[in-house]
Amino acid sequence: MRRTHRRAGVLLAALPLCTLLLVHAAPRAEAARPPHCAAGALPVHPARPGQDEAGVLVAIQPDAAPRSGGTQVVLNGSGLTPYTRVLFGSLAPDGCFTGLEAEGVTVISDSALIATVPQWPVAGTVSVVAATPCGRLTNQLPFTYVD
Repeated sequence: MRRTHRRAGVLLAALPLCTLLLVHAAPRAEAARPPHCAAGALPVHPARPGQDEAGVLVAIQPDAAPRSGGTQVVLNGSGLTPYTRVLFGSLAPDGCFTGLEAEGVTVISDSALIATVPQWPVAGTVSVVAATPCGRLTNQLPFTYVD
């Protein structure tokens, strides 16, 4: 029995701190945000070399869908994990990402995932990013909502 507990302790010690916080964090809607970010905005944290790299997105297919949402898109890139969140919206100059989170995100591999596009209030182009559990964002890809 002791051996099992020791191994679990070693495993937990090897995980990045942000992964542990994800397990014990409040629901996403209740997560704390810095005062400079508006309600619903996700703060961007710069990645430190060798720690919790955000990954890179290279393609989204399709890159347009109706404003009503519900379309499934495939995102290709690198550094995607089972904890990756997909966000549609815009990155403000103050470093906060404002928008909506995709539902039904399924990570196929570290280089591909499927997500369901959220409903959007108006036609136009927004940014799509993937976020790590620590709030680090990938590069932005354009996505167009059409009527």
